[in-house]
Amino acid sequence: MKLLAIVQSSEKTGNTMQIAEAMAEVAPLTIAELKDAAKYNLEQFDAVGFASGINAGRHEPELLKYVEGFEKAPKYSFVFSTSATGNYKKYNQKLIGLLKSKGSNVLGSFGCKALCTFFIFGLFGGINKGRPNMDDFDAAQQFIKDIETQIEKLKNN
Repeated sequence: MKLLAIVQSSEKTGNTMQIAEAMAEVAPLTIAELKDAAKYNLEQFDAVGFASGINAGRHEPELLKYVEGFEKAPKYSFVFSTSATGNYKKYNQKLIGLLKSKGSNVLGSFGCKALCTFFIFGLFGGINKGRPNMDDFDAAQQFIKDIETQIEKLKNN
């Protein structure tokens, strides 16, 4: 099995990259920064994940633009994010919808709270200090294992 995660992560906090790295500890997951994504043939992977931090209620514009540019999206995909509120079910919907509109079967969505230093929060050192934490990493690892299980079932049908 081969998985790829294309990640647009803040250099300031690195929250989303930390989640991707936790997933890679338990799954055959290659992590690519968005700026390097063109180096990969997405068709060579069983599933491709797309991730960034959430700003103003959505994934980073560069990630959305990248997905919008697909003539053909990966057959299977998954989405994850980090945010101040952890409300990933709401925030991940735009990217999920975009992937589906490009023909991808989205196998799952994950998110968690993370350190946020945006605007006024930065004056006080941010909110959600210490996040993502071990519980978040454990949940991310379970998520990617569930993605693997789904892919195995799809391959066997």
